[in-house]
Amino acid sequence: MKADKKAYKIKGNFLMGRNWQFFTKEVMGESEEKAKEKLFSELGSKHRVKRRMIKIDSIEEISIDKIEDPVIAHLLKES
Repeated sequence: MKADKKAYKIKGNFLMGRNWQFFTKEVMGESEEKAKEKLFSELGSKHRVKRRMIKIDSIEEISIDKIEDPVIAHLLKES
């Protein structure tokens, strides 16, 4: 049985050069842990940031009507 995907809003900072860069990112995942893994993967891929250089301040599950990312909203409405 496949688990339902949920949307999470993750806020934190990552080290970019010498400066800490704030971020807010919406990701999909089956749990908070899977959402964190997705975030680490995306930031590492796009910005070449090591996991130890990413600090997560908060993770919250968000409902479909509060999702700002149109791709995530569309994918969750389909399922």
